[in-house]
Parts: sequence; structure tokens; C-alpha cells
Amino acid sequence: MIEFRRTPLYSGVFALAATAAALLVALLVRPLLEPNYFLPFLGGVLLSAWYYGVAGGFAATVFSSAALLYFFLPPEPGFAIKDLNVAVRLGSFVALAVGMSLLAASRRSSQMLLSATLSSIIDGVIATDKDGRIGFLNPVAAELTGWTQAEATGKHFSEVFRVVEEEGNKPASNPLEKALAEGVLVRASDRVSLVSRSGSTVPIENSAAPLRDQKGALRGGVLIFRDVSGRRHLEEQLTHSQKMDAVGRLAGGVAGDFNNVLTVITGYSELLRAEMPTGNPLRRYADEIMWAAERAAGLTRQLLAFSRGPAAQPRLVDLNAVLGTMEPMLRRLLGENTELILLHGPALGRVKADPAQIEQAIMNLAANARDAMPQGGKLVIETANVELDDPAGSQKVGVKPGSYVMLAVSDTGAGMDQQTRSRLFEPFFTTKETGKGSGLGLSTVYGIVKQSDGQITVYSQPDCGTIFEIYLPRVTEAVPAAGQRRHVQPRGSETILLVDDEEGVRKLVNAILQSHGYTVIEAASGPAALSAFEKNAHKIDLVLTDVVMPQMNGFELGEQLAQASPDVRILYMSGYRDNPIGGHDRGSRPFLHKPFTPDTLLEKVREVLDARAA
Repeated sequence: MIEFRRTPLYSGVFALAATAAALLVALLVRPLLEPNYFLPFLGGVLLSAWYYGVAGGFAATVFSSAALLYFFLPPEPGFAIKDLNVAVRLGSFVALAVGMSLLAASRRSSQMLLSATLSSIIDGVIATDKDGRIGFLNPVAAELTGWTQAEATGKHFSEVFRVVEEEGNKPASNPLEKALAEGVLVRASDRVSLVSRSGSTVPIENSAAPLRDQKGALRGGVLIFRDVSGRRHLEEQLTHSQKMDAVGRLAGGVAGDFNNVLTVITGYSELLRAEMPTGNPLRRYADEIMWAAERAAGLTRQLLAFSRGPAAQPRLVDLNAVLGTMEPMLRRLLGENTELILLHGPALGRVKADPAQIEQAIMNLAANARDAMPQGGKLVIETANVELDDPAGSQKVGVKPGSYVMLAVSDTGAGMDQQTRSRLFEPFFTTKETGKGSGLGLSTVYGIVKQSDGQITVYSQPDCGTIFEIYLPRVTEAVPAAGQRRHVQPRGSETILLVDDEEGVRKLVNAILQSHGYTVIEAASGPAALSAFEKNAHKIDLVLTDVVMPQMNGFELGEQLAQASPDVRILYMSGYRDNPIGGHDRGSRPFLHKPFTPDTLLEKVREVLDARAA
């Protein structure tokens, strides 16, 4: 499209040239125009007003009037200005030229405003005539289709705007075709992709509407479409996050119930082993039971990590130091065919997490990368301080703006397709052969990151490798001084109120405590525990209660007991993921994770009782 500079000088020059052209035409066809000499000059005025507005039209009017007076309407000798016929004809021309200038400038201004408006919107816009020939294409439409305005003008819309179904890549219906044929507004399915001139596709939403004049006659159609790939990506991330949260709650519940069973198995097997001398041939059976229970407990720990259970030992961690310690172990894990590159970020901030769990997450990611590079390759582990100011713009769902430490693990392996990426963090999902993977490695990484208030993202394409990025909140807390470990006395003579709705757990814990000198009062529920405490408050030294119970959970029981006796000591225990220890006045309460061994139980009970004495 030709652009004209809007300055007074260019306006005057253009008006003079238009007048000269009109004069030439009038002189050449003068016999045919007589007495309508002014018609070519009206064309010059209209052209000047269209491109340069009122100023151009008025300039052309002045130049045309002078040319008409000199060449076509010279005054008769002796009459001069008094020649009324000349004055009337010239005045009529001036009035008509001024009116045409105003009308043309107004129409041109409206068209320019409409064109500027359509060019500035963020959606693609294509306008056609009633035969489907393109007359306008805004910049967004040009970018998405690959056709410029000049190239698309005059072509049929079906040649420029081609859509296919997202599933199957079959040709999809074009809404503009129906809008022109039936004269109705058409909103097409958003599950279509636009095929650009280069052959690439992008998911879009599109709609079309007919254009009518004031009398209702069809004049053309307009097609509006937008790129929804960014929104589609966010929707997929959100759906995946919601699915993983639901699976996490399920995994946490299953692991919690199983931990109650494992508590009984490990406890009784430990007691059985203690009763058998080393040379007893039956002891090996008790050992096998114990080892099997420990392996099962390891699986439940991974499930609880995936389901974002509480961190075991969260403290300030320097990821560079963790990687430095792990480097020899990582090189042995990867083998000689895989090159390991560690890129330590300068002045790296600290994060608050369990260092053992962070090491486990890094090992799981490294092992996953090794399996993706059976012929060898390159594994790069990088750390860096990052600032996330606009999580929506960065496409990271669930990340609040703030300061983070990024841990990136990238490999040159086989990569993954979209279907595999969508299930990557699900428990027990694996692409490995049967017996070569439990499917809990990456789900454990996901849980460790989430329970540390972090975010993990994955970027991968088949044959293009994989990049995992972990974002952990950067903290500025001072490193606390290490305290002295308290000496634990496993025996005692105190009275303990034991509260648990699982009968097997109660019997086990009762047997362990009584065998080590403690007096035990049992209760199967919160209300029963309140009643027992009311009768025996004067002699109860400790309340050992499960957290997840029907009718009243352990924390609700603890709050009511604290109201009745502010000095009561309470030890909580649970095998579930949703342990709300972080609530009001709960972060400092002692906690015992199931499954536990008799030694662990006795040490924790003694620790809480001795803390009261201190």
C-alpha cells in the first residue's frame, strides 16, 4: 500500500500535480467537454482530498479555479468581474469542489480509523467481498497465515486461511464459507489448527460474520481468529497439576493405611527377633519378615514424598555444596560413557529442604537420564539464582513471584512425546521393561519438590533430550547452630495415655511400653481419651495419640486436653500425608512417623518425658 506524507508541502505539491493532470485532460478532450470543462478538475480535487484530507482538497480547488479562469472562463472585454455568468459558473464549481473535499476527507478518515483499529487488535482479521476475495488482512493475520497484505489481496480466502482438525489433521470446515453462503454468524470449534503458508500449524479459535450495507444487502464477510497455543499450554499444566494433586491425596491415604499395618509388622518382628538368640534357626525367618517390612516401608516413604507429606529434616541447604558432595557418586552412577558437567551458580542462595531428600531427587533424575542414554551422552546439572516476577508470562503454573534457586538437569537422551510427559510424575508409571523400574522415581522427585514449596517443569521432545527445572524458594535465614543430642533413656516408670483407633497398633505399642516399665491406659477414640484423662489426669505423664482418627482427630484432642491441663505433654504419631503440624502452636509439637521400630518409639517417648522434666 502506498504511503503519503501528511505535510502541507506535500499536500500542495500533490494538489498542483492533480490540477495539472486535470488541465491536460480537459485541453485534450475540450470539444467533448464543452461546456462542462470543470469535470476533470473535480476529479483532481477528489483525489487530493482522499489522500491529503481537507487541506489537499482546498488547495486543489484553488489551483483548479485559477486554471478554469485562465483557460476556459476568461472574462469578456469590457465586463471584467461583472460577468455574472462566469461568476455563477465558477462559484458553483467552488461550492461543489469544497463539498466533495469535505465528504472525501471524512470517508478517508473513517476508513483509516477502521483500518488502524483492525490492525491494532490482537486477533487475526481477514475481510473479503461477497465472492470471498480478500480485501484486508491485519498484521496478526499476516503473521499467523504467512501471507502479506499485498500477496493476499484479491485471492480467495480458502487459499490463505486453511484449517485442519487437531486430532487426525483432517481438513476442517471454514466458518467464513458458511457465513457468506447463509449470511449468519458462525462460531467454529476451537479444536482446529491453522495451516500457515510454510506448512506449520497453530491451534486457533475462529469465527466469521457477514458484512451488510445499510439496506441489508450482503457486501462481504469478516473472519476473526486467535492463537490459543499459550492458553492451551496453561490449561494442560493446570489440568495436570489438579490430576497430580488428586493422585497424591490417594497415594497419601493408601500409604497412611499401609503404614499402620507396617507398624504392627515391624514392631512384632523386632520383638520376636529380640526373644530369639542369634543361633536360633528360626531367627532368620524373623529377619526376613523385618527386611521385607523395611522394603515396604521404603515404598510407602516414596509414596508419601510424592503426596507431599511433611519433610523429615528440613534445614538450610546449599545446592552447590550438595552437588559437590554427590559428584563422585553421580559419576559412578552414570558410568564412563556419560559425560557429567556441573555448572555451579555464583553466590547461590540457600533453600530450606531436607538435604537427604534433595540428594534422592538428584539421584533419581540422574538415573532417569542414564536410562535415557543407553549409548552414552552428556548430563548437565546447573544451579542459578532466578527471579520470577511474572509467573503467568513465564508459563509456570503454581509459582508465586519471588526469588528462587533453580536446579536444572538436562540430558541428550531419547526425549519424550507429549503423552509420556503428561503422565511422567504419576506413581508406578514407567516406560521401562517389566522388572526394570518401579515407576516411583520421578513421582518421588515431584513430591520432594512440592513439599519444599517448589515447582518442577519438564521440557522434552522425541530425539531432542530432556530438561528438568526445579525451582525452590530462596531463603535468607541465618544457619542455626547445631545443638547437642540429648541422651535417651529407653526405660521409664511414668503413666502414658495411648490413643489410636487401630487395635493392632494399640496392642503393639502397649506391649512395648509396658515391657519397658511404663503404665499404659488405652483409648480407641478422642472422646474415650477425654473421658480417661478426666478420671486419671493426676497420674498421666504423657498422651501418645494418633493424628487421623474418626469423630475427633489427634490435634483436636490435643487442644481440648491442653485447655483442661495446660502442662500436659502430647506426642503425636501418624502414617498419613496430611499431618497438619504447621498450624497454630503445632509446629513445636513432637511427632513420631509410622512405621516405627520399638527402639524409635522408646527413644521418642523418653525424649518428650525428659523434656518436661527439664
